[in-house]
Amino acid sequence: MNQQIRSWVFWLIFIPVAVIFFSRCANIVPPGGGPRDTLPPVLLQARPADSTLHFEGHKVSFLFDEYVELDNINDKLIVSPTLKRQPIVTAKLHTVTITFKDTLKPNTTYTFNFADGVRDLNERNPIQDFQYVISTGSYLDSLQISGRIINAEQGTLDSSVAVMLYPGNSEDSIVSKEKPLYYAKSKHDGSFRFKNLAPGSYKIFALKEEDRDLTYSSPSELIAFLEHPIVIQEKNISDVNMLLFMETDSTIKKPAEHLDSLDLVALEEQVREENKKKKIPKLTAQAKMDNGKQDLPEPMRINFSVPLKVIVSNRILLLQDSTLEQVAFHTQMDSLKTEMRIIYPWKENMKYRLIIPKEAIKDTANQMMAKADTINFTSKKLVEYSIFTAKLAISDSTRQAIDDSTMHFVVELVQDKTIKYSGTAKNGTWTQELIIPGEYSVRILLDKNGNGKWDRGSYYTPPKRQPERVILLPEKYNLKAGWNNIKTLTF
Repeated sequence: MNQQIRSWVFWLIFIPVAVIFFSRCANIVPPGGGPRDTLPPVLLQARPADSTLHFEGHKVSFLFDEYVELDNINDKLIVSPTLKRQPIVTAKLHTVTITFKDTLKPNTTYTFNFADGVRDLNERNPIQDFQYVISTGSYLDSLQISGRIINAEQGTLDSSVAVMLYPGNSEDSIVSKEKPLYYAKSKHDGSFRFKNLAPGSYKIFALKEEDRDLTYSSPSELIAFLEHPIVIQEKNISDVNMLLFMETDSTIKKPAEHLDSLDLVALEEQVREENKKKKIPKLTAQAKMDNGKQDLPEPMRINFSVPLKVIVSNRILLLQDSTLEQVAFHTQMDSLKTEMRIIYPWKENMKYRLIIPKEAIKDTANQMMAKADTINFTSKKLVEYSIFTAKLAISDSTRQAIDDSTMHFVVELVQDKTIKYSGTAKNGTWTQELIIPGEYSVRILLDKNGNGKWDRGSYYTPPKRQPERVILLPEKYNLKAGWNNIKTLTF
């Protein structure tokens, strides 16, 4: 009996100890330390080899030194000349395979640009500018066309823009009807390059579009074009600069459709019924100012809590100085009828009082303010503003590129992509006073028609014309209060 008890005790102790021991032995501990892998995969072999001639197959494959995966390959892979149907690209273990759905054209050089669409599986290090070339003929075409894409209105270099080549004898509407013969994408610095081109004449376009269908299907898409085809025979062509623009102004809203009197009555009744169901806020007015001070060159802005229906502006009073002298002014309303602008040539460091009687305004719910609103404020001092004087220095290369002695130059001070101040230089100089202090970028508009503003181009709307160009200068300027900033702008 004692022997049986000792046996059970032995097994009760032995089994848990054994489980713990062997479970610890089974755990695999990865080696610690060592630098992170930052190297992209290395191509070991391509089948058939790069630059193969007389290609007749339907598949190519690439073997790498490590496991690889594809990253958004359908958007990144560019095949030139373009194929009617996108090839199928797959990745398995160390191999990437391209399978063609179309039969390749005879005596044609094809380039496959993967961009950074192939990367290693573990650390996701991409192969930059991975390219592959084959020919279905007895030679490889080797001509190149390169250039830059420039946003005409902003002067910036534009990336991820589709640059497209069509046969030189194509009709103008080809860019809206067919896929291009050759296709490339601009890089982060705006540059693009076509490689392995066949000699010939090409029409060139650039498109920045949302649907990425490689066709110019809407005037709200950005387009660039050259008036004449590019002819390339024996030498490469470089410095093809293209100005990207939108044919229509996307900020302009279409006017509302005309309503007859019966429709208008029905609409007003509908609005009244909806207002009954809603809890309408009280009509109030709020002045938009910088710490209670009015900017000298700007109109005074009054925001209302509800859109206005009736404005009797001659009932509103603007009083000036401690004597409360009444002065004349003008008013403007925004399109939403929620902001009123008081336009007046403010005097510096002057006290003002604006009185809005409650019966002077009425909102769309026929509400008036509970009582008259009185706003006391002071205008800013001149020393709270900055002055900027630009002296233009036009380089020989710019003069040669412009080739127009009658060109007007407009200086633009830009903040948050918005033109805050602008003006045409006279005798190479432009001065702007009353600038709100801050950091500004500077652009130079090449104002060909002298109207003082940027004019967009036109492709389909006659007459066909290029947009005016804007040059963005690299330096930003921090304009401080009370300073007269005199700068020489070289471009």
